[in-house]
Amino acid sequence: MAFLLRDNQPTVVHCDTDVLRATLGIQEYLALPTVTLKACYATPRAGSSSTRLIDGARETPAADTPDATDQTGKNAWLVGADLEKAMEESGWEERLEVRWPFRHTKKADDWEGREFVLTHLYTLLGIRIESNTSPLLLIPPPSPPSLPLPDQAMYCQMAFEQLNVPGFSVLPNPLASLFALNATTGIILHIGRTTSEVSIIVDSLVRWECSTTVEIGQEDCEAWFIDLLNRDESLETELRAAVGEGWDEATKQRLVREVAEFVWKECTGDDIEVPPAQVASKAFVAATQPAPEGDEGDFDVAKKLIGEPAPVAAAQSHKSKKAQQTATTAATKAAADAVAAVAAESEATAQADVITVTIPSLPSKEISLGPVRHRLCEPLLKGKTPGGDTVWEGMGRAVESASLSVGERMAVWEAVGVVGEVARIKSFAPALMTFLSPFLLSSTDLPSDVQPARVRLLSIPDYFTNFKGATSELAPFLGASMVAKVAFSDAAGKHCTTKVDYNAKGPAVVYTVGNEE
Repeated sequence: MAFLLRDNQPTVVHCDTDVLRATLGIQEYLALPTVTLKACYATPRAGSSSTRLIDGARETPAADTPDATDQTGKNAWLVGADLEKAMEESGWEERLEVRWPFRHTKKADDWEGREFVLTHLYTLLGIRIESNTSPLLLIPPPSPPSLPLPDQAMYCQMAFEQLNVPGFSVLPNPLASLFALNATTGIILHIGRTTSEVSIIVDSLVRWECSTTVEIGQEDCEAWFIDLLNRDESLETELRAAVGEGWDEATKQRLVREVAEFVWKECTGDDIEVPPAQVASKAFVAATQPAPEGDEGDFDVAKKLIGEPAPVAAAQSHKSKKAQQTATTAATKAAADAVAAVAAESEATAQADVITVTIPSLPSKEISLGPVRHRLCEPLLKGKTPGGDTVWEGMGRAVESASLSVGERMAVWEAVGVVGEVARIKSFAPALMTFLSPFLLSSTDLPSDVQPARVRLLSIPDYFTNFKGATSELAPFLGASMVAKVAFSDAAGKHCTTKVDYNAKGPAVVYTVGNEE
């Protein structure tokens, strides 16, 4: 009976660990999310006042109301704009406990919190749950790096019983991301808040047994970046001059945090240039860039690795020893002058590599920030500690899974996508690709059936008009919008579950989607 849903406007919801993106209705030209919501809510702490904000107005329950005695009641929970207003007040940390229900924890999952946040999301979309006629296509969060059947059943039950949807379909985050990036076989790296997940997809099938988790996330990058800013003398000089009197360590810490927040929020384009791998990047670029026409010279390993010409053998000299010594001295002096010139040019470039930021505590001041900002993603690429695990090493472990054939390992390197909030930094993904060179051949001239010669970074195609120029953190939502166009119009009902099916079989009906003949 899925064909009965084809005339209904579907709802697409992309649940990431920290943000929800949603839209109601699929247009001819796939559109950007119409609603974006932080995936968190707050509950009153034990013993705190139950005073709360409703549409900007304060409301304090009477002493004989349930809210006055039950601080955990949902009526006292805050989400969305109400939570943001409450967090603007001083001392809110003592009164409220912020929870992130879509983040994976070792404790029991917060399904009640997920329901609460999704219900508010439906309110923002203008959907009345009591008379909901919009089928739902849901992308669950990618952490943990699998989509267990019990979790699918819980989402199915929530959709039909709490959100009152007439139809439901669930789509794994890695698969939706790869669809949006115009591929069906490849690698998807999702960088979450505390962990990063690597997923392998082969012929539109997520190979869950290959999934790999790396214990590094955006939170580690933020802590690392704040530490870098605290040790940046030029930034301290700027802040001290802007503050004037009243400078102390507490003020410094507060202002540094505001600078870091500004960079993470606003400086995601050309202002940030994540440094590539120093040696491996040269091999990667040499392996992926086409050789100039007519260049049929011998393969030079040194040139491929360090990007410089190999030393030329010195020609036999017939000059006197004195003349040779004079020439050597002149060459040494010229080399020293060249090194000094390069150093001076590098210093001048560093001095010119400055941006200005503004922070809430000093709105009328412009703070200069130097090249230190380019290092904000180092923990992902070099580890939290020297020799620590990195996301690119996790990608290598996932590809080397024993369940993949040699041909599949070669194929997945041809389509690599990076998603998650860190993907908003445009220079991160290209820099990451340079760190993958240890898994590649040193030259495309060396044939191999078991080791790739290149990797290909995917991006959202420009033919998606509304997504032109968008970074790949929107890829899961775009992929879900593409699938939603067909998931609820199939007469055989192979791609979704209807309310009739759910009433007959219960939450376990989601297990059979796509498996019925």
